[in-house]
Amino acid sequence: MSTVPADIAGIGSTSQRVRVSPGFDPLKAAVGPEEYFVLSRIDGVQSLRDVMLATGLPVDRAIAIVTRLRSIGALLLPGETAAPAPAAVPAPPAQRPAAPSRAAASSPTPVNPRTITPMSRTPSATEPVIPTFVHDLRLDMPTAAELAALGEDNALTDTERRRILAIARLIDQNDPWAILGVDSGADTKTVKRAYFLLSKEIHPDRYYGKQLGSFAARLNVVFEATSRAYAKLTTPEKAKGTASQQALRKQDQPQTPQEYAAELFDRACQLEVSGQALEAMKLFAAAVRMDPQTRYLRRATSCALAAGQPKTAVEYAKKAHGQAPNDASSARLLAAAFRAAGKLSDAEEVLVMAMAIKSENDVLTNELRNDLAEVRRLLASP
Repeated sequence: MSTVPADIAGIGSTSQRVRVSPGFDPLKAAVGPEEYFVLSRIDGVQSLRDVMLATGLPVDRAIAIVTRLRSIGALLLPGETAAPAPAAVPAPPAQRPAAPSRAAASSPTPVNPRTITPMSRTPSATEPVIPTFVHDLRLDMPTAAELAALGEDNALTDTERRRILAIARLIDQNDPWAILGVDSGADTKTVKRAYFLLSKEIHPDRYYGKQLGSFAARLNVVFEATSRAYAKLTTPEKAKGTASQQALRKQDQPQTPQEYAAELFDRACQLEVSGQALEAMKLFAAAVRMDPQTRYLRRATSCALAAGQPKTAVEYAKKAHGQAPNDASSARLLAAAFRAAGKLSDAEEVLVMAMAIKSENDVLTNELRNDLAEVRRLLASP
């Protein structure tokens, strides 16, 4: 099926504007990365048809996911105030790796732990082929930092830790194809689908509110690297040729301030991940001076808090919040900076305003509510 049907069994017209059910917890419902990705695209404004097309998934697969989300109480139809009781509907077929080819099996070349090998699977007769990805999670010859990270007591599974570390190993190679897990020269459609699947697997929001330990910084670095890889491969001029060919084309071109800022930001992120927060702060400051992007400012705020520099954190957080005044996450970060600086009244004011911002993210809303309760507790204590 290549076009979105006018109706879906059990849901109705695809021209409807469905909403995410208030209180639905994707973590408790154990939704998969693809299901989470589709769920994140439902905003109550776009029609179901537009949502399905925006995902870039094959129509049959999108229908199966939407049907399952409806069956587990995640979606509300127009006029509904509560989702129907979840039905006992099995999850969509899980991704399964195909057996290696004879050529691959007989190849004497060892697997390089710093590369991504694209993986495909054999679909059923009625199931569309969906590109997926796989990283070498063996982490051969791990560093001391990687071993320490794998042994941390945090909320991540062993597979999640290894995937984050495996992708982090690829960043210095500057190979966007490898980071996304696609063949060099893959078409834009394949790149897009691979990015959508991978970005939802490693998106920081997926782990919001969880204890991540050192992986909190690593997760941001890996997600940003994945986003940059996608941007490189979907920009017409940069998508042509290998990384080395791109480098040759740029040799005679002067580096723009924005490019230099991005380079400084990347280096700062690497320093922060390795525990050198004070050194990272110097590079974050330089990057922000040249290109004060919101994401640079937010990351610099987090680093300043980790480095014990609350005043600097407040400065960065104010600028980030000024650029995104309707972003509850930016407001929460500003409140955290105020709280670290001992400005509890300012933190309370920001959190109250953040609570008034409309958000479809129930987890974030609960976190804001908890933060506000804690700040008020501190204000009331002698």
